[in-house]
Amino acid sequence: MRFFNSWDEMQEGDIIEFSRTFNDGDVANFTGTTGDFNKFHIDEIAAQKCGFKKRIVPGLLTGGMLTHAGGTLLPEPYVASKMSFRFLAPVYIGETITARVKVTLKQGEKLGLEMICTNQNGEQVLEGNVFGKIIVLSGKASMEV
Repeated sequence: MRFFNSWDEMQEGDIIEFSRTFNDGDVANFTGTTGDFNKFHIDEIAAQKCGFKKRIVPGLLTGGMLTHAGGTLLPEPYVASKMSFRFLAPVYIGETITARVKVTLKQGEKLGLEMICTNQNGEQVLEGNVFGKIIVLSGKASMEV
């Protein structure tokens, strides 16, 4: 599902919102793929000993919601050149996280997105941003990557 039909339609200040509930399978797939086997992701008792209520979702898995915005909601592909995240609170397995992604920069081929994620209680859990280049596949020639 694309939120915008074309790059011309999207403007600075536009906002996209979507939600996702992270489950055990998401965490298992992510830790298996990345090798992020920190105990607080995979062991309930270790997570509690580290001060968490229960196992937590890896931060970059939550941060991956920003790539979802870029990869499926924008009108066409873009190439990210810089991403940054600030992890504000743990995300627990089973929580529903809402991402609010704002277009902060759209000048020529340059694109900037800012994301704030909140849990189902309205608590901010993550801030992130990405900068990159727009690639136009339909109509005009694509940029070289």
